[in-house]
Amino acid sequence: MRLYPLLLISLLLLFSACEKKRVPVTASCLDIHKSRSDDHSHTAQKKELTSLQHQYDECGTVKCCELYIENVIAEGSAVLGLPAGVMDGGYATPKDAKKIAAYVMTLSGKSPSHPNYVEDGNLYYNGNCGGCHGDDGKGLGGTYPDLTLPLLKGAGLLKGKIAKDITSLKAKLKQ
Repeated sequence: MRLYPLLLISLLLLFSACEKKRVPVTASCLDIHKSRSDDHSHTAQKKELTSLQHQYDECGTVKCCELYIENVIAEGSAVLGLPAGVMDGGYATPKDAKKIAAYVMTLSGKSPSHPNYVEDGNLYYNGNCGGCHGDDGKGLGGTYPDLTLPLLKGAGLLKGKIAKDITSLKAKLKQ
């Protein structure tokens, strides 16, 4: 009977690992190796949970909201289900989007990450965004997203999805 070199090396490593632990090479030895794999998977899930909890905590912060606004300006948005429908992307350059996001933070009474962008952001907002969101940012009676809310609607949807993912992952970890 001829064994392939890779298979032979794998078997030798398995046997030597079991000998070091003084475990007879049996099905229980193979279970130990499977258990290590499960432990690795469990560790990966714990890391993912930590990452999700961090994302959840960050969602709604000024920096997160600014990034969300910049992304919507660049990419557009079709997830809010408002009467106005889809917002196409590309309404401003990335640099101008940062300025608009800084200004939008002031509409909800928050201090933006870059206060020096607010003045220019006001001009860009009124030229690009105010026609739909209104000069006050309230969304023209719900036709468009209200940008004065403490947690923007899209960021709230994201936070809800993250919360569901956390709950699901915690359930997996309990198994």
